[in-house]
Amino acid sequence: MKKPPAAAPVAKDDGEGEGAKFAMGKVYSVKLITGDEFNGIVLAYDSNPNFVSFEEGMKSKKPGDLKNIRMVNANFITELKNLGKVKDPLAKKHLILLDALKSKERDAISNIERIGIGVTVEAQIIFDTLSKTHPVRWVNTDILAMGEVLIRSPYHSDCVFGGPRVVNNEVKRVLGLTRKKLELTDTGDN
Repeated sequence: MKKPPAAAPVAKDDGEGEGAKFAMGKVYSVKLITGDEFNGIVLAYDSNPNFVSFEEGMKSKKPGDLKNIRMVNANFITELKNLGKVKDPLAKKHLILLDALKSKERDAISNIERIGIGVTVEAQIIFDTLSKTHPVRWVNTDILAMGEVLIRSPYHSDCVFGGPRVVNNEVKRVLGLTRKKLELTDTGDN
């Protein structure tokens, strides 16, 4: 499982403070808690909610070329290596596909919300499998399925609570099939 985000930026403070560290035009080699690595030019920094916008790559491309822009929560940065500075990263017109950027942001948030904090690998696998056929989300270490039914640890069919009987039975049925498919034992009735 991936590490949960840190409470404060993991990238070491170089004494300048976050605003100066992420000044427009600085070029960094960046590593994230997800394992992603890229080189990028700082385009903007917002201290609240602690997001940095990077243009990927180290040199501006030809005018009119599409550029990959990353919005990164600075708390998710595990390594930050200063590679220098460019004079004016916004001197050339940048074409930002806002809809694509919003879509990437939604996907990233969705992927983060899918990661259970403080749950077993088995619980995460069950969550991921259930999410393929039913809407699910984490509520602490419990799985809320179909907005009405709670699946509590250890995630057996006898740990399914709430919701109308037909919905509860459907969640139990799918949970039982999921556990069988994953070759996990189930102590409850299916």
